[in-house]
Amino acid sequence: MTDDMPVSPADVRSAAEALKAAIDTHLAAVENRSGENDPRVQQAYDALAAAAETYDDLLFSAYEEVTPFGPSDVDEDDDEDDVDEDDDAGFGDDLEWEPDSR
Repeated sequence: MTDDMPVSPADVRSAAEALKAAIDTHLAAVENRSGENDPRVQQAYDALAAAAETYDDLLFSAYEEVTPFGPSDVDEDDDEDDVDEDDDAGFGDDLEWEPDSR
């Protein structure tokens, strides 16, 4: 897409469908891999990365919205600067989400 051409909702929807298909293709390649260095897995990975980037770009262009996919521009060292050193609640960045065991 060029900067002077607006992104339509149909463009975003098409990119979302391509991303879903790339996820399915990647999963199938992983499930059927023939070894650690199966080129089909690498090809599917590359296609998935490209589809995710395209979707992210179009989503942002159309709606100024982002996804959690891809690299973050936030420097992890900066997060430590934001923590109050007097805060001794014991909460840290090393916590992981655990599903409800009900």
